[in-house]
Amino acid sequence: MRSAALLVAFGAFGALVLGCGGGSSTPVDAGPEDAPIDAPVAPVFRNPVALPDDQLAVQALQILGAQVSGTNPASCSGCHGMTKQHLRYWRALSDTTMTSCLTDLSVSTQASARQMIDCLRAMPTLPDSDFETKKVGIYATAARLPWFAYTFQMAYGDQSAAQLAQFQAEAGMPKNGVVPLTQPQFDIVAEWYVRGLPWLEQTLVTDPPPSSCEPGISSEVPAHVAAQATTSWRKVNAMNQMAMFGCGAETDPKNCLQSIPLASSTAFGATWDVAGRGQARVLKDVTYVSSYWTRSSPDGRFVAHGVANVAGSYVIDLQRDVLVGINTAYDPAFFPDGSGFVFQGGPKNTCGMSVLTSNPASITMNEAACRKITQIGLYQHVGQQLGAGGDYFAIDSEFVSDDGGKAPTHGDPDTNFGSNGYSSFTPMIWNGTQYAPRTTVNVDTPFEGDTVLSPSAKLTIGRVSGPGDRQIGYVLRKVNAQLIGATYEISTPEIARYCISGGKPGFSYDERWIAYHHYVTAADAVELGFTSSTDPAFAAYLTQGAANVYLMDLRTGVPIRITNMAPGQYALFPHFRSDGWIYSQVRDSAAGHEYTVASDAALILE
Repeated sequence: MRSAALLVAFGAFGALVLGCGGGSSTPVDAGPEDAPIDAPVAPVFRNPVALPDDQLAVQALQILGAQVSGTNPASCSGCHGMTKQHLRYWRALSDTTMTSCLTDLSVSTQASARQMIDCLRAMPTLPDSDFETKKVGIYATAARLPWFAYTFQMAYGDQSAAQLAQFQAEAGMPKNGVVPLTQPQFDIVAEWYVRGLPWLEQTLVTDPPPSSCEPGISSEVPAHVAAQATTSWRKVNAMNQMAMFGCGAETDPKNCLQSIPLASSTAFGATWDVAGRGQARVLKDVTYVSSYWTRSSPDGRFVAHGVANVAGSYVIDLQRDVLVGINTAYDPAFFPDGSGFVFQGGPKNTCGMSVLTSNPASITMNEAACRKITQIGLYQHVGQQLGAGGDYFAIDSEFVSDDGGKAPTHGDPDTNFGSNGYSSFTPMIWNGTQYAPRTTVNVDTPFEGDTVLSPSAKLTIGRVSGPGDRQIGYVLRKVNAQLIGATYEISTPEIARYCISGGKPGFSYDERWIAYHHYVTAADAVELGFTSSTDPAFAAYLTQGAANVYLMDLRTGVPIRITNMAPGQYALFPHFRSDGWIYSQVRDSAAGHEYTVASDAALILE
């Protein structure tokens, strides 16, 4: 009988899923898409838990890695601050998941399965767009449990293994080699969320985040900048004659990229320049939608980012003017000497630069120069010690995802970083074939996250959490890293605090500047030239939003706005190439375009 045969088939399929994260090649249903399924009953999504509220809260918080007695430190807290406000935010996401997306837990038809799965995508009407964790809420912790495996099998049949793997890589939690939740653990967490997080206030008693920001810049900051003026990666790469994109025989970076069109000559970019603060040039105009941040190689040739509406990611090879598909999800980063890169969400995450410079049509991330280094967590940044044979480093910390501008965005990302926050440093060496990791070192950085490593690996800067999980500034830290035997001892004393708000910043290669984006709010009206936030001419910013790029000299802490985006235009993810040009990604969703832009602002202002 058909039902019995399928029941046996699904039993084997379920064992396969639990063993290796894949799916069956045999469709559960071969009938019409909208027909009821004569098939085994779907696995239970969650089992009710009968614990009293107080015990349920303790056990759920322990599973999630919150700061309670008996907690599991190798859990969600490795990437996310387990603050009360953040847990409540997850509840709002999770309630929306159940009311809008996961509406047929019995998975009654193939059409229903597809509808639920597509609802979890960044763009539900595009069947190949990326999955988003925020669309799944706390239920992302069930991504590797049987219910999702069954639902993907129901929806995709022969294609279920690939689709499920994509979902788990892009939206499944926890990530980065952390042991996933078992069904009983998920049942406890889900029960707590379904009940509305009872006993949260009484159970999660944590130290309050800083309530105010006191700016201060120690003498170590100008001393560091002065030393980097002669020893930085900008100087080293110039001495090594790194061939910068768009420079040809020019040795003065101000004379580079002169053949690239000025944004001011276009209709869309006519307002972008700020007088006396450089000019923007349009490197690339695309109609796909990037995901999360954009980062570039130190020579400026390669520009990389995740992509929301196609499978995988792209590396733009500006020299060949081609898009190179790469089997990854997001978070590109390039080592400052141009030797390689890290890109998350693929079968491997760290590759030598030959993978790109060999002019491939596409990249599988299984090339010989690639390796999976599981210690490198999401939202990583990389650097390298100066000097011959200096070790490479990757850093990751608690983070808040920033993918604004796809819809009106009216404020900088939250900073739900907890009192038990830390930064993870993963040293690496190049063994002639691949990058090989040393032991990861964790350093406590309470209430800080989105931490960035400078090119020399001598500084970090992170966003600081304040009341209501809102950012109150950036903290600059000095990295003291001493190799003792085969492992490092690392300390990170604070050397400056800047009381400004913005997204995750990027260091210049001479380590004098940071560049960051800031989403326009009502408080920015006067600085943008309007009389007040009630000025009728400012009204479009309040409805459509925008984001601008800022420069800040680490020695002074004074922010300088270098773009003037129109309403609905978002200049995001600024970062430097080795010679001082700043690249950023401009999202203009109303026009259906994104622009990769170069600015000489730092060169003009230095």
